[in-house]
Amino acid sequence: MDGSMDSIRITERAWELILACLNDRIENGESQASLSKLIGCDRATVNRWLLNRRGGDRTTFKDMVRILDRLRIPLPEVFGTGVGAFPAPAPDKSMTRLDAAVAKVLKDLFSLLGKGPDSVEGVDPGDVREFLSGRVPLRASDLYQLCKAVGVEPGVALARAASLLDME
Repeated sequence: MDGSMDSIRITERAWELILACLNDRIENGESQASLSKLIGCDRATVNRWLLNRRGGDRTTFKDMVRILDRLRIPLPEVFGTGVGAFPAPAPDKSMTRLDAAVAKVLKDLFSLLGKGPDSVEGVDPGDVREFLSGRVPLRASDLYQLCKAVGVEPGVALARAASLLDME
């Protein structure tokens, strides 16, 4: 790719990466249904994308970026830029002590109950691993799903995390 990209080439490149990722995950045993839950669309939509090789021409840029994010495809791959070409994440996206404490509480609960990353409905198992390792902060919706998977109210997990911080 040369240094300049127009919107058509960006869209084509994004959908090339999305389709490659979807095909790779299907070949590795994931179902179209689980992929559709992950990216937030109908299974029929994923099927249509895979069979007809289309989707980008009928998908908004916002939705395309959401799909790239859910599939963990980095934007530098889409735009053909190197590391450091994008600004650092906003400070509010960095891990806090409370985020780390919540991750510890949830990791302990998952371990105690013998649950794995695949037991969380609607959240990519790779994301669950990242959350439980304390490498990335949880979104409220993800916290809810993780708590639901281990049968604990989110408020209880947050309270336990806060008490761990108070003990430090």
